[in-house]
Amino acid sequence: HILGFREAIFTSVFSSVASFIASAEFTFGTLLQRMYFTPLCIRLHYGHPDIFDKIFAITRGGVSKASKSINLSEDIFAGFNTTLRGGRIKYREYMQVGKGRDTSFLQVWAFEAKLAGGAAEQTLSRDV
Repeated sequence: HILGFREAIFTSVFSSVASFIASAEFTFGTLLQRMYFTPLCIRLHYGHPDIFDKIFAITRGGVSKASKSINLSEDIFAGFNTTLRGGRIKYREYMQVGKGRDTSFLQVWAFEAKLAGGAAEQTLSRDV
């Protein structure tokens, strides 16, 4: 089981790039997460600040994959595994967690490249 919370990006004041990334994170981390949970019922695990039920995860194969290069976006695979093994993933907004995000173009580029690589690897995975 996984319980997800919304994020409050506190690095948005550092630069215009940081402000843009904070806006993008708010859109995905709050608005889209609401829709994924209700009414679509398709929310998975997308990183922080989700909380895992440790006993559920350990008794069903854990949360990580054996290969970092094959499963670049290990967080989404934790959501796949939880869903495929009968777990529930919920999203609540009664608590928010502070998070710092990237503040320069180079950091943003590296993060976006990781996301793109992870999306490509999902198409090759047997979990999907």
